[in-house]
Amino acid sequence: MKFGFYSCMSGMPWGGSEVLWARTARLLQLDGHEVTANYKWWPYKAEPLAHLEKHGATICYRGKPARPLYKRLFSSNGSKNGSSKNWLESERPDAVLVTLGYHPDPILIADECQKLGIPYGINIQCASNFFFIHSDRLDEYRQWYRNAERVFFVSEENQLKLENNIAMKFDNAEIIANPFNVDFEAAPAWPSTDQGFRIALVGRVHFQSKGHDIIVDVMKQDKWRKRNLKIRFYGHDQGNKRQLEELVKMHQLEDQLEFVGFSDSVESIWEDNHALLLPSRYEGAPLVVIEAMLCNRIAITTAIGRNRELIDDNESGFIASGATIDLLDDALERAWENRDQWQQMGQLAGEHIRQRYPEDPVREYADKIAMLAKAPVG
Repeated sequence: MKFGFYSCMSGMPWGGSEVLWARTARLLQLDGHEVTANYKWWPYKAEPLAHLEKHGATICYRGKPARPLYKRLFSSNGSKNGSSKNWLESERPDAVLVTLGYHPDPILIADECQKLGIPYGINIQCASNFFFIHSDRLDEYRQWYRNAERVFFVSEENQLKLENNIAMKFDNAEIIANPFNVDFEAAPAWPSTDQGFRIALVGRVHFQSKGHDIIVDVMKQDKWRKRNLKIRFYGHDQGNKRQLEELVKMHQLEDQLEFVGFSDSVESIWEDNHALLLPSRYEGAPLVVIEAMLCNRIAITTAIGRNRELIDDNESGFIASGATIDLLDDALERAWENRDQWQQMGQLAGEHIRQRYPEDPVREYADKIAMLAKAPVG
């Protein structure tokens, strides 16, 4: 069979929302299936796309600059160049999986799938209450989702957000899991607390989603300045690192807040930190929570995405019901009062995540995508 993957990613060359479909596409290739993908053109090619292409996948790049007439159908590396309609008509996949990085993304490809009788599924990697679909487009969005064979969400919370956004119940919804970047049986040693407690805030520096600014407002209180606690920032800049650095200086919080930078080794983070802090305003299903729990560390986080499904508040972590200064302060205060129990609570977190999250999310997802091709059309 041939499976098509259509990514709505447009804001950057690659991102976390792309990992699941790309790994699934490669696994389907290994299973003996053909793969074709439609992706926005960028001046340089993301490594996972090049890897798929190397193993026989056909990639169609949307918005690719015009080339001389004799080169327009195929680029020098064999990648097709053309519209989404042309992609479907030329490739004729048995099923298409559409991946959305964010819920407002339009799904125009679904119209073409319907016209050509190709079954499709939709995967929404993140939904929030920061953007509401205008009523003028409501019928269009409902049709895209209603006609999908399956709509895959990464958390029940995200499903509810989209149902509220378009005022429609999903009878074709299913919760799926994203792959993580740590061994399923990871067990980094518990770091010493002789020099105090260290909490890692892991995530791109993006105030709107990750809420780093809230932590500055919490930590500038006198009570936190006097405690033997350091919060350490890990992650790439996505637009707000300068503000964060200058807020730390403005409030003289250099002793409480430390910039570490990006680390490509998850376990190394947890070899040196005792807990995760994630004050997100919205999420899909934050992998850093799953990875921290797999490393037997507690998470102090907000009730967004999949967090409430995975964490038992005050038992295997601490949950703030919202991303506000007072609510985050309360969750952090509860955690601090129980700091001598973090190691034992982390062990419980590790047990819970292994009971509640699949060991091989990519294999599970590949099997679901394979079923799309067997679904009746129309």
